Amino acid sequence: MANLDATTPQGPAPLPVIACFKWGKGYPTIYTNVLYRALRDMLKTPFRFVCITDFPVGLDDGIETIDLPEFAMERDKWNHGMWPKLCIFKPDLFAAGTPVLMMDVDIVVLRDLTPILVKLRNEGGVHLIADWPDTLERWFPKMFYKERRSNSSFVGFIAGEQTHIWTAFKDAKSEYLFAQARNDQDFIHFRAKNRVAWPLGWALSFKKSLAYHVPMNFCRKIRRPDDAYVVAFHGKPDPKDLAQAPFKRWGSPEKFGYFPVKWVETYWNKYAGDDHAG
Repeated sequence: MANLDATTPQGPAPLPVIACFKWGKGYPTIYTNVLYRALRDMLKTPFRFVCITDFPVGLDDGIETIDLPEFAMERDKWNHGMWPKLCIFKPDLFAAGTPVLMMDVDIVVLRDLTPILVKLRNEGGVHLIADWPDTLERWFPKMFYKERRSNSSFVGFIAGEQTHIWTAFKDAKSEYLFAQARNDQDFIHFRAKNRVAWPLGWALSFKKSLAYHVPMNFCRKIRRPDDAYVVAFHGKPDPKDLAQAPFKRWGSPEKFGYFPVKWVETYWNKYAGDDHAG
């Protein structure tokens, strides 16, 4: 079985890359720094942490930066699905054969991701989250069924194997792209070669997998999952919201709370510290 110390006929295998995106000032820099600090603390194997960005101000030492590649989509349409994330498949971004994990900056890391990186190097393909069913769909699957596609909060692939995704995206205007897919993750879902879903439970959603629906949110504690590697915080709340003082509401109309979630609060305070970079 291959491992991350494997060699190739050309020499040592390239270090795995964990990559994130940051464009403009939409997401505070502290989220990128917190993700990097958590990974640096927990991973037991060497890796490169790369932020692909057009605004690198305030990033920690040790974070590599790559300029956000140019593409045709109009900038005011970028956030209608997080389309710039498709730049990750640009062919010259990383050396061919490099295991790459693309992570949203608001993910909470729970443990060492080395087994995930080994899985990528062994298997290839594109590893995606099978989008999570929400509470009502789990309770009443026939009434609230939705088609399950893929979520791009946590994507793994081997550099050089999926460059056709970039080719299909880079010169396309928004009208064409929106006619093809609702968002970046659908675009990947439909075009990926050898698409694989992460094993069930490896990557959870805070609001879909863990948070409780009214009225159970008033009486059930949100516990730290035992077996997951990461928890994604797509939409609201953000991890920082769950570390704020008591009696400050967080969440959606159906899933909300007024108190910190202890394990998220501990994580945020540990890796954010006194850093309030913008």
